[in-house]
Amino acid sequence: MEHTSRKELDHEFQEYYLSSSVPSMKVGLTVTLLLFISYAVNNRILFSDSIEQQYFFRFGLIVPTLVVSLAVLFITPLKKYLSLIFILVNLFSCLAIYYVGVTSDITSRGYNYYYAWVMLVMIGMHTFYRIRFRDLIILNALQFMAYFSATLVNHSYSISFLYFNHLFFVVSVTTLGFFISYIFQSLNWKNFLHQKALTENYHRLIQEVKERKEAQDELATSERQYHEALDSFPDWVIAVDRNMNIKMVNSPLKQVAAEAGLPGNLIGMNIERSFPFINKEEIDNVRAVFETGRISIGELSFEFGGQQVFVETRTLPMIRNNRVEQVMVVTRDRSREKEIEALKLKNAETKETMLKEIHHRVKNNLAIVISLLSMQGSKNNDPEFQKLIRDIELRIRSMALIHEHLYRSENFDKIPLSNYIQSLVSMISSTFSGHNISLKMELEEILVNIETALPLGLITNELLTNAYKYAYPDMSEGIVSLKLETIDPDGFRLTVSDNGIGLPEGFDLRNQETLGMFIIRLLIEQLDGSINITTGGGVSACITVPDCKYIN
Repeated sequence: MEHTSRKELDHEFQEYYLSSSVPSMKVGLTVTLLLFISYAVNNRILFSDSIEQQYFFRFGLIVPTLVVSLAVLFITPLKKYLSLIFILVNLFSCLAIYYVGVTSDITSRGYNYYYAWVMLVMIGMHTFYRIRFRDLIILNALQFMAYFSATLVNHSYSISFLYFNHLFFVVSVTTLGFFISYIFQSLNWKNFLHQKALTENYHRLIQEVKERKEAQDELATSERQYHEALDSFPDWVIAVDRNMNIKMVNSPLKQVAAEAGLPGNLIGMNIERSFPFINKEEIDNVRAVFETGRISIGELSFEFGGQQVFVETRTLPMIRNNRVEQVMVVTRDRSREKEIEALKLKNAETKETMLKEIHHRVKNNLAIVISLLSMQGSKNNDPEFQKLIRDIELRIRSMALIHEHLYRSENFDKIPLSNYIQSLVSMISSTFSGHNISLKMELEEILVNIETALPLGLITNELLTNAYKYAYPDMSEGIVSLKLETIDPDGFRLTVSDNGIGLPEGFDLRNQETLGMFIIRLLIEQLDGSINITTGGGVSACITVPDCKYIN
């Protein structure tokens, strides 16, 4: 109602006032019409010779007003025009009042009934017609003006006593009609407001009931979907209150509990008594979540159904009004995963043992090859043949060292390059023990895989062997330096240098046809690296590998 303007409210009241009065108007107008007709008929039969009969016929002019008013009340399509029709018929009554007064003789005996008839017409309008109070005042004023005008025309004022008495009664009845109409409208206005308020409250109540029902339906749907979602989880889900009483259990846990012989209905039961296999530490963890309101993740192992079960638990707080009301424990059975992890670990250990054995056998086989080469070399006194056998042995030994490191290492994916080079240098220097050469090494800790370590070892073997063989022909003292360093972003650089006699003039690695130089070029390409050889006060070979994903 507070959203309705005054104009709209008045219009709505007028429709209510008119429509609610239709039944009483029908009865009132019908009774009035019947009384008027019966009165006229009785006077016609009983007093047919009376001179007053002429006034009764004139008074009958009000009959069309009553008939039309009564007829429109029964015609449904005309109901929206009732106010307009009632105004028109009452305007006609003004004309009837004026006509009867003007055509009446004030000296005749029946004239004294004229003012009484006018009062009946006026009071009838106020009693029967439920139109706006403003319109009633205007119509009543017009009726009074019609009566007053008629009395002036027929000179009834000449009989002053009767004139003023009649006028007094007409004015009194007019005033009384005003009060009757005002009281009717005031009472109906209050009833209208009360009824409107009741209607609005009723509709508001209906809307609230509807919204509450919709909210309850949505809540029920949400709760059903919530339980269906929880039941669809393969995990075990349980919710407990602060007293550790079970409030919710999903279907997978119910099924497991039933198979284990636990009670079918767990709701309301204490979790410690219902699931005695849960250790005290987990129960304390649930209680801690009530206090902290933080999610807790843990693992739990217990015997259930004759089997050892490994589970992962997630303890989640359910907060309402800034307080943890319940705690939900989501438990995932990881027994199968644990078995798979144990199997993978066992397979990895087996694989590691087999790889160690393989590297050990490869190392031994290479040692056998070296022994065979040594035996073959000992049977031939040709110096060139002896050098050839020694070079082959060194190359094989460099490869055997890799397998030696892998056999002794606990990580087959990464080889400590500095340790490998140190072992390789020691092996080569012991082979050329007759040379008076000092070794200087600066090696950073770098981890590489076997695909990088093996070719780099062979390259180092060739460069270091060449330094021993050709840098100091007169077996004089010398220094051989090895430097291993990392470079950005993921590469490394190995520099092998000596202070020997240097290279012959016009030396070009690309034009060298020896097996050693061919091996160096081939292996550098395999590493996607590069080599830079400089001479001057000795030889310096710098091998750069720009990208090695295994560098640490």
